[in-house]
Amino acid sequence: MTLLKTLTAVAFAEAISWVCLLVAMVFKYGFDMPEGVSWVGRIHGFLVLVFVALLLLTHVQKRWPIRKTLLAFIESIPPFTGFILGKQLLDDVRRDEAMTTHPA
Repeated sequence: MTLLKTLTAVAFAEAISWVCLLVAMVFKYGFDMPEGVSWVGRIHGFLVLVFVALLLLTHVQKRWPIRKTLLAFIESIPPFTGFILGKQLLDDVRRDEAMTTHPA
């Protein structure tokens, strides 16, 4: 698996964990059930750290412009925009694969 594919998978996983964290917060504050937030929060935090590390590695390896890297980071912050970012990264993966299979 390439670094870009791994970044894409982690971006989607991080976006899903963000949604799960929001659901867990509803249970914590709405139903006085705080247990979910501690577990989901740890998983989400771990995925955020992995995402940032992979994003920086991809920035260096792919020689992305700083603007593209910063935009990807910013898109990962609000809930649900991580899915848009994941789709954009998936498009990048497909372009990379098309270039390696059909070089110009």
